[in-house]
Amino acid sequence: MSLLIVIDSLFLIDAGAEMEGLSVSSLSANQSTVQVNMGAGLHDGGVASQWSPYCKEDLMRGGEELCFEELRAERYNQQKQKEMEEKMRHLKEQQEQLSQELEEKKRLLLRKSQQISNVDQPAAAPFKILDESGSKESVRKSEPSSDELPDDVFLRPDEKGLCVRVQFPTRPDQNLQQNRPPGQPSRTERDLRAERDLRAERDLRAERELRAERDLRAERDLRTERDLRADQDPDSQESVSQPKKQLSPIEEISVEAASLTSPGELSGGNFSPLDQEQDQNQNQETLSQSHAVDPCDPEVRRQLLDLFDITSSANLHSEQRPLPAVEECSLLDLGGDTFFIESRLLDRHSVSIFRAAADNQSVFIKVERCSAPWDFYLFTRLKENSPSADRAALISCFLFEDGCVTVYTPPADHQLTVVADCGPDLARVGVTAVRLLELVLQLHGCSLLHAGLQPGVLASCGAAANQDWLFPLDWSSSLDLDLQKDVRSVQQIPSAQGYIRLGLLQPADPPHTVDLVGVAETIYFLLTNSEMKPERHGSSWTLKHSDVFTSTWRRFFGLLLNAGGRSSISILSELKDQLSELYL
Repeated sequence: MSLLIVIDSLFLIDAGAEMEGLSVSSLSANQSTVQVNMGAGLHDGGVASQWSPYCKEDLMRGGEELCFEELRAERYNQQKQKEMEEKMRHLKEQQEQLSQELEEKKRLLLRKSQQISNVDQPAAAPFKILDESGSKESVRKSEPSSDELPDDVFLRPDEKGLCVRVQFPTRPDQNLQQNRPPGQPSRTERDLRAERDLRAERDLRAERELRAERDLRAERDLRTERDLRADQDPDSQESVSQPKKQLSPIEEISVEAASLTSPGELSGGNFSPLDQEQDQNQNQETLSQSHAVDPCDPEVRRQLLDLFDITSSANLHSEQRPLPAVEECSLLDLGGDTFFIESRLLDRHSVSIFRAAADNQSVFIKVERCSAPWDFYLFTRLKENSPSADRAALISCFLFEDGCVTVYTPPADHQLTVVADCGPDLARVGVTAVRLLELVLQLHGCSLLHAGLQPGVLASCGAAANQDWLFPLDWSSSLDLDLQKDVRSVQQIPSAQGYIRLGLLQPADPPHTVDLVGVAETIYFLLTNSEMKPERHGSSWTLKHSDVFTSTWRRFFGLLLNAGGRSSISILSELKDQLSELYL
């Protein structure tokens, strides 16, 4: 009520100041109205006029005082609600109209399909039984016309009996085949060619799945054997890796040929000898092309190296003799130099790495049953893109008829050591981690992928008691992504299948992520002298007993195992800067 009294007072003051002869007749607390008596009005008729500056019913509605802005907002909301209801009604009408049109289109389509299915097919000629006991004229009349297929079965001329003639309907494309130009392939040939291409693609896909399954099975067997050995000998300080069980070439070809035969082809049973011969030729072509699926296949690497004049290198030597036998505590003659084989560092499949001595220097020698100098090519590329190439090891390669030998020698006043021999010294492992991050950064910077980082295949070249430059001794799983542009995910990398099966990597992850996991495995082995066993916690991966590590190492492994969408160069650079501040 106080607001109403103030409003009445203001209007009374204004009325007394502006107009003379104006009188206030009454002031009611219930109605709160102002009566204004004009002097001229009283002289004319003596009738008093009343005017209210507000609507009391609207302002006092519901026991609440509403101002003009609140009333205006209420009217605006009512108008918007009305417009929204009108719009919804219009949309509902449009939806009903579209539903009716859709039903009408469906009925028309169904009617059209029924009309097409009811089209009469050309009727075949009736089955006839001809009597050949008559004259030759009747036989001549019964001979097939030019537009009929030669499907008659006759008795011998000296025998009498019935002749059964079955006349097949003319094929729709028979006239097209007869009238086609000589150089244009017929429809049947095009169909056969398309079917052959489709079958070849299907067989190639089946071959890929077979190889992936075989790699996964071998990786599972290897991990099981490692776990058993670790349980039997917990004090062992060196993990023993056994080679995967490989099939002989004849068994492998038999398995691949069996996988290329689909169940539909076995159950059909109605292929002609010509179709079977075509299928056999296609299977042979698919087998010859299936090796190109593996990016680490020696034949693929040999074809890639043919693009470069690598044989003109001064450090690449050709020996016109078979690959010599290399054993421990034996002598090896290469290019006029004699090497004494001290010990074997690695023996895996067709690859062996030895520690040897020549001219009072320790060298490393790799022997492999492959005549493609893939290690020599990748090591040369790494040195060309390395800022510390003057401190890098020297490499020479000897090509034989059935393999090659790669020799790593140190420069003057340098020595070569194996990373696995550095021991669990934390400061030394920290320096090794920085050098390893630098190595992988150099590899990824020039589009190289190692895909097989392990402590046993890494060596360092530097002055005494100082690790200056790390490099791999084995490049068997490595790729050159500049040459092998079709490798776009870890699913195409054979050495990454174990990580994919474990769930640590996804099949669609970038190829570089396999090296991130390799760095984590290598440093974990150097810190704990045991195999890394990651485990999932929610959406991220951690290590078992990770509480024994400092926060720096926990973050180190966390970034490597959970790369996400970040690039490998970004992660490696960040970790290298952090560890360099602590250990360099």
